[in-house]
Amino acid sequence: MSASYQLEKWVWTEADFEQMGWHDARIYAVQFGQEISFDIDYIFQWVQSDEDDYFSFWVAPATLIFPEAVHVAWAIDFRPNQELEIEHISRQTSAIGATVWCIETHQGDIRITAEGFRQIIRRPPTLQVGQQITPEERGASNFDVTPDTAFTESEEVRLLKKADFALRQKATEVRRIRRQLEALLEQRSAGVLEVKRYLQEKRSLEEKIKQLRNELDSTDWAREI
Repeated sequence: MSASYQLEKWVWTEADFEQMGWHDARIYAVQFGQEISFDIDYIFQWVQSDEDDYFSFWVAPATLIFPEAVHVAWAIDFRPNQELEIEHISRQTSAIGATVWCIETHQGDIRITAEGFRQIIRRPPTLQVGQQITPEERGASNFDVTPDTAFTESEEVRLLKKADFALRQKATEVRRIRRQLEALLEQRSAGVLEVKRYLQEKRSLEEKIKQLRNELDSTDWAREI
């Protein structure tokens, strides 16, 4: 696990729009008023060391604000027990020349007419196994605009995440061994390996997979393999 993410800045605006992306950012809460505010998890980077590895994610809690919004169109078919995630945010121009931000989610669209936006990163990005931040790291749902620049994860959270990454590494190893089995079969089919050696290596690799599957049994990673 990498030690830290080099955050470029704490406050982002419409001037940064072209280099930003909100795909799979979860929305926790929305606040309506003079400003339209969203409490979200913002994914800064997807990380994959090789084709067999699962993605890791550098994620931070953020407040996305559209100040002085003059119109909001909300077309969401959403159930309370569902997770609301952003698919994409696009910038459009209306017939009268106004700027419209279209927040596309998996359950529908939110269209906000406003000249710009601000996105405040509330805590430093942390490396996650999944696309969301653990509750202990993101804190209570809120719309704070003052970054907690000194935040660091607790030792308890660090150890829990270390254990989760270790399980994920075992799931990754299952993927790699399966690819080795495929390569082994290709070598046997091409006549490169004689039968005895093929069977010995195949049995050894299958035993490794069995052992790893037993270690992952009853964990969430059992479903991934």
